[in-house]
Amino acid sequence: MLLGSISARTNPSRRQHHLWLNNGVWWTYYVLHFGYRKRRIRRSLKTRSLEEAILRRDALFANLQAHGEWVSDDREQRASRSISIQAA
Repeated sequence: MLLGSISARTNPSRRQHHLWLNNGVWWTYYVLHFGYRKRRIRRSLKTRSLEEAILRRDALFANLQAHGEWVSDDREQRASRSISIQAA
């Protein structure tokens, strides 16, 4: 597992930045950095209200800036998949 730090910033003049509407539900995206690597994360905000989505995105980004986010290492997942494929 890797602890990533967020690089997203919100701009008050562009309230919908990092947000998109998918089938009536608002989603957000951001990039986590760990050392020289990065990963783009997409997450549902589970709301149909734009105002609520903005509040949830801002709260999520504040939490990520304060604590980071643990994500699995792709290399670990690929290694475990290749071992299970070879064993089959």
